[in-house]
Amino acid sequence: MISPRFSSSLRRHGPWFYRRLFWEAGLIGQVLYLEAEAAGLRATGIGCYFDDPVHQTFGIKDQVLQSLYHFTVGGPVEDSRLTTLPPYGLSTQ
Repeated sequence: MISPRFSSSLRRHGPWFYRRLFWEAGLIGQVLYLEAEAAGLRATGIGCYFDDPVHQTFGIKDQVLQSLYHFTVGGPVEDSRLTTLPPYGLSTQ
């Protein structure tokens, strides 16, 4: 998600608001996650810790826009190479 009010929000509220913007992006991501599951899809989101590479890729040269949260939605792909084991080595016998 990209916040068009990133710079102005930080100027208005101060540096502490950076954390609040991540919280809000995560909240929106949680709603998207639940909606994707309800629609029979899978989803995942992560707070964006790759701000600089994202900005370089999209040619963003200032902080008017800011990459805060990345989110994907799609159908599951089963991988038969993966194994699911009971937690903590508990036996299912």
